[in-house]
Formats: sequence, structure tokens, C-alpha cells
Amino acid sequence: MRRYIGGALMLLLFAGLISCGKQEEKKEAGKIEEKKEVKVGEETKLPEGHPAIGGSGKDTIAGDMDSKVIGDVNKSAVGHPSSGEVKREVRVPDEVKAKWKTVNLKLVDKEKKKEEIIIVTVGKEAPIKGTKLAIKAEVFLPHYTMYDTYISSKSNEPVNPAVLVELLENGKSITKGWVFTNFTAFNSYKHARYEILLPPISLK
Repeated sequence: MRRYIGGALMLLLFAGLISCGKQEEKKEAGKIEEKKEVKVGEETKLPEGHPAIGGSGKDTIAGDMDSKVIGDVNKSAVGHPSSGEVKREVRVPDEVKAKWKTVNLKLVDKEKKKEEIIIVTVGKEAPIKGTKLAIKAEVFLPHYTMYDTYISSKSNEPVNPAVLVELLENGKSITKGWVFTNFTAFNSYKHARYEILLPPISLK
């Protein structure tokens, strides 16, 4: 009889140990799952201001690339500094100086509603008939391009023609600025009465 009772107690103890073991396994498994969730949460939490990972992140990178390309194209095609930007040195390549000796400028008299073409030698002044004014074409660049620290011509072809003009009265400078053929909205030369335009450049 005692043998049977002892056997039954042993079975109960064994069953209890198995049950406790399973509960411990569940607890451990729960801890492991809990650690995984926390870890994933920590990995996906990004610093403030950081672009999200995934589609939006790729879009951000693509957007940056697109902006960069557009910026480079604008520099090559227009390259005009925005207002307030530090003035850059202008470097004219020797081949440009050798090829482009003169430039045709269109002078528009807004008051008299007249316009005329004036041929100006680069680096020199040309008088405006009937006035005490003169136009100076200080620099001509057939392919105006703005680099980090200077402005120059990327090639010797009239891809993006631009001229740095100056309006003078009795030899004194009144106004000065860049005039573009293709992008007149970027012209920095401004005058209330006399507008200066750079007509399309024909190949020479």
C-alpha cells in the first residue's frame, strides 16, 4: 500500500515539475519575444530630422539627386547668382578672347519707344547717339557658366551667351550687370529708360 502511495506521489511531483518547466519555457519565450519587439522598435527609431527608411527615404535621396542635377543644369544654362550672393571673379578663356571681338547689343529706349542695334567692341565703349551716354561691353562669354568661386565660359560655342554691360554718362558708371540671350529674366542689368538686350548669337 505504501508502495502505491509513494508511486502516486512521485507521479504528481513529476507532473508538477513538467508543468513548472513548461511555464518557465513560456516565460522565457515571452521574454525573447519582448526583447525582439523592443529591438525592432529601437532599430526603426531614427534621429530627429532623419528621413524615413523605405519608399520615402528613396524618394528623398532621389529628390536630392534631382535637385542637384537641376542645380547643375541651371548653373550651366543660366548660372546667374541670386541677389545677395558673393560676387565671383570673371575669367575669360584666351580662345574666347581671340574669337569674340565684338558683340551686337540691342538698345531699347523705353521713353521714345525706339530700339537700335549697337556693335560694341568687347572691353570698350560705344556712344549712344543723341545722348551723353555710352555702353561698355566689359566681358562676353559665349557659354556662361558659374563655378564655385568664379564665372567663365564652359566652351567657345554660343550655348548660353551672356555679356557684362555697363551704362555710362560722361564717363561715369550709372548701372552695370549681366545680360543673357536665352534667360532674360536673369538679367541683372537694370535701367528705368534704357534696356539692353543680347540678340541671338550666330556662329562665326
